[in-house]
Amino acid sequence: MIDLFSMISKLQLHYWFSDKTHTMDALVCNKCERELLELIKAVAKLSGVSIKMETEPSGKGGLKSWLTIAAKSPKKTPVFKIALVNTLVAACIATPNDATSQAITTDLIDQLLKENEIDSEQSHEDALQLKSAAIRLFPLLDQDGVIKKRRSNFYDLLRKYQKVKNISVALTDAAKKPLIEELVVARDSFKNFIIHSNAVAPQVIEQAQIEIISPVLTRGKHKWRGVYNGSGISFVMKSNDFMELVQSGKVEFKSGSTITCTLEVERKINGVGIERIMGYNITSVASYAEGGKTVETPEGKQKQKHATVSKQQLDLFG
Repeated sequence: MIDLFSMISKLQLHYWFSDKTHTMDALVCNKCERELLELIKAVAKLSGVSIKMETEPSGKGGLKSWLTIAAKSPKKTPVFKIALVNTLVAACIATPNDATSQAITTDLIDQLLKENEIDSEQSHEDALQLKSAAIRLFPLLDQDGVIKKRRSNFYDLLRKYQKVKNISVALTDAAKKPLIEELVVARDSFKNFIIHSNAVAPQVIEQAQIEIISPVLTRGKHKWRGVYNGSGISFVMKSNDFMELVQSGKVEFKSGSTITCTLEVERKINGVGIERIMGYNITSVASYAEGGKTVETPEGKQKQKHATVSKQQLDLFG
């Protein structure tokens, strides 16, 4: 009986050139491989697998290379886990930024059964196991900053290297026989994989509690100092309503003064996909502590009123 999991042995990477040569600039090739290896490591990490990777000599027909992804501890790692990583990596390489990896992954698994004429009950159960495991990971894969940035770096390198007209990836068996049709990405589509901004949507934290260390009593972009979750932070107070309370003397800060607020965390990813915090903003203040007593602010009351009305409307029409 054919073992579907064991059959998925290698990843084939194929660079297609615009001329009849089979050579590629070594620096570009090595940089591309580095981005793919880091992408694979990120996929394996999300899949909960500790892996090792081995590359094999290139072949002709453009430029082909093969990569074997194996478990560091084969006896402790189910074979299906490695098959899962191989399948997800192939899908991630071929999935542009405006799409999800689910459709390509599902199609890959269906192709494995069809192209290799596998029709046993066990193989179909194996395919369902692969799909089930992949479904749990799709949201993480499509949002992972490292995967998206490494893929972007890879295609940006190829976009700048005019000789490459297409890139394709395929799953192969141990003898390097393709198990599926190559997933081809044409040069015209490289731009769809590239991230043009490192900015990430701000994280908005409601009901954040911040102890005020150093308030700013004048308007402007001067930063306040406070403690949030045990760590010191600098932030911009963007609530005009609260600033009016401060400037009018209705709010006085003493040792241990705290506010409950909406905290906006500005983020961006660096060149390798690691997310960094760039700054903090407070967009509204719901309440503040004064002499051990919690005082709700006008904007806090207004926000609570809107939330109550919205809930009533949902209950009415829902």
